[in-house]
Amino acid sequence: MIKLDDIRRHAAARPDAIAVADGATRLSWADLADAADRCAAGLMARLPDTGPVRAVFLARPSWELTVALAACATLGVPCTGLDPAQEGDRLDALLRMLDPCAVFVESRYRPLLEGRTWPNGPGCSWITLDTAPGGEADAPKASGAPRTEVSLRRLSESEPLRRLPEPRHRESLDVVPGGQRVAVRGAATEGRGLVALIDEFGFDAYDIHLVAAPLWLPLSLNLARTLLAVGATVVLDATQDARTLAGLVTAEHVTTAVFDPAVLGRLLADPASAPLARLGRLRCVITPGRHLGRWTVNAAWERLGPALHLAYTTPGTGPSVILGPEEGQVSRMRTGRATLGTTIAVLDEEGAVLPAGRPGRVAVGGPHVMDGYLDGEDDAFVTLDTGAGERRFFVTDDLGVLDEQGRLTLTGRGSGVTPPARDHALDSALFRLESDLLNLPCLRDAAVVRVSLPTLGDALVVPFIAVAVGREVSGHTALRTACARRVPSLPAHVIAVDHIPYSPMGRIRTAELLEAVVPIITLSLQLEQSERQEIPT
Repeated sequence: MIKLDDIRRHAAARPDAIAVADGATRLSWADLADAADRCAAGLMARLPDTGPVRAVFLARPSWELTVALAACATLGVPCTGLDPAQEGDRLDALLRMLDPCAVFVESRYRPLLEGRTWPNGPGCSWITLDTAPGGEADAPKASGAPRTEVSLRRLSESEPLRRLPEPRHRESLDVVPGGQRVAVRGAATEGRGLVALIDEFGFDAYDIHLVAAPLWLPLSLNLARTLLAVGATVVLDATQDARTLAGLVTAEHVTTAVFDPAVLGRLLADPASAPLARLGRLRCVITPGRHLGRWTVNAAWERLGPALHLAYTTPGTGPSVILGPEEGQVSRMRTGRATLGTTIAVLDEEGAVLPAGRPGRVAVGGPHVMDGYLDGEDDAFVTLDTGAGERRFFVTDDLGVLDEQGRLTLTGRGSGVTPPARDHALDSALFRLESDLLNLPCLRDAAVVRVSLPTLGDALVVPFIAVAVGREVSGHTALRTACARRVPSLPAHVIAVDHIPYSPMGRIRTAELLEAVVPIITLSLQLEQSERQEIPT
């Protein structure tokens, strides 16, 4: 989030202009400056004097979280968001890796942290974001002091800072999906990335930006920080309700927005979104687009106007490839151009740059690329010369191909399976199958999951959502035909569903999906077998 001196700059120019809107709470720039000032002062008194000082948050978007993040930015304390859906063992590993001295937590997520340990845990300050003050005990700063708890409201009753402190750190931290590693960016990288986002999307002080994705998502936090940096208004939503979001777009005169894929899908499917395109205000809607398909692009054009940008983004690369509204009408899904300032290269197995048209491993260089990992390893980086001098590139786990115009199309993924166990030909066929399904206009959504289970054997599970009620039969036929064409070696269990779970990163939550559909498929197979046995010979 932006620092206090940047907030004060906007407050001096437009003190009464709204900086943050959260339901009935509306903070002007002057209000935000005062709240961030006092919160930073209260937080500084509770932080240790030595050692790495980091914070984490477990919370939905809110004005309280915005103030807390601004206070941390002012003090130079990296504050990293944690996914509440993270598995317990991975959450434990993250807390030990980050070792926070302060935790900002919403009441609903407190049980996720209770009983967990990390080195700084006993002396950690817990700041509750959504409770009234009262009853909290101040804590001494000595090492080994018992855990202390305070509400953000009480923290913000502190006396304002007399002078801005020297920042303790100049870095930000983003959790890599899976919770195994943490990406690190220095202040210089952050600054270059902010300028690149402004140039790419033309953000300015007249924008009104809707945050409809959790702020622990790096893309969501980066966009909120960028819009506040230029003096725009940020509107926060924690409901994820389609009708509420449609109302916010209308009432707040929203011009830009970030959605997580599941929320965007619900909005586009709800009749409340039908009038939004006629408003003509939305010019830029950004969402992670790795698994979004043709229906989403077409429905967004109809319901939101020419605004949807599908972003290929990871914590390591930032938003590196964009499929814009017009490009989405003529390009396949999983295709896009490099964002401004970003260079995409495709490498062979030896790490050499491949010419256009040759598939290989995707490498990304540019202002959004991380500096390294928190554990210090940098084995994912190489130095390449793509025609403009040597440059540092991050080598991703994705496979792709560049065309003559510089557009990247993802063709596969290299993560998730150890090389000895990977069947490259089958992996490629599965990815092509999934891409085919994303481009089918008769499906609202679809997923392809390979399983090896006692009840199903080695098979594909292909859940789908039909484009409309009553179209399940045609969707089922299209999917079975595509599966037989692309992956004839594996039986495909195609099943119509009402919901495909996504993480806000745009990744399918495979375990949750299989838990819902495998019992139904298994029961269906048992019934079919029973019926065959009852047929007289």
